[in-house]
Amino acid sequence: MPDVTLRPLTLADIAIMLKWSEDEEFCLANDWPLNQPPERWEETFLRMVNNPPVNLMRLGIQAHNLLIGYVDLGQMNPLEARAAFGIAIGNRAYWGQGYGYTAGHQMLRYGFEDRGLERVTAEAHASNTRPIALLVRLGFTLEGVLRRHETYRGEKQDVYLYGMLKEEFVSRPALRLLEND
Repeated sequence: MPDVTLRPLTLADIAIMLKWSEDEEFCLANDWPLNQPPERWEETFLRMVNNPPVNLMRLGIQAHNLLIGYVDLGQMNPLEARAAFGIAIGNRAYWGQGYGYTAGHQMLRYGFEDRGLERVTAEAHASNTRPIALLVRLGFTLEGVLRRHETYRGEKQDVYLYGMLKEEFVSRPALRLLEND
């Protein structure tokens, strides 16, 4: 497995994330709007770093001392002990090499073992095969299909709903989380 560390996002990461917003393939794969002015992205990233939503934990994925993506536990509901999983590898040089799997596994372990989650869900568009393969490899189970639910890459597409229960998660090496000082 690649050497990956999860860490809080910082203001210094904004320049890197702005680069990702210029990559049309990345934006299409991750449902980011295309052709947004840099000022709008900067505003969004500043808000995410300085005032993140209370029900979202977004951590940067670091490899080789570079921010290469981020992983989320969103829609966190402590009462129901559940959250929604999301991941994006922004630097395409790291696609298909196991970084997403390693980071995803670390975040799931953190959610199940440290945050006390009992259920994690995820969604993927039917034609977006990379995240579907990642979710299956991580151990998610297909639970349903929302037929022609969202427009993705210009056409109405099915959205696949995945889920994982705590007892289905297979634990591996501990989360390596760097805290900001």
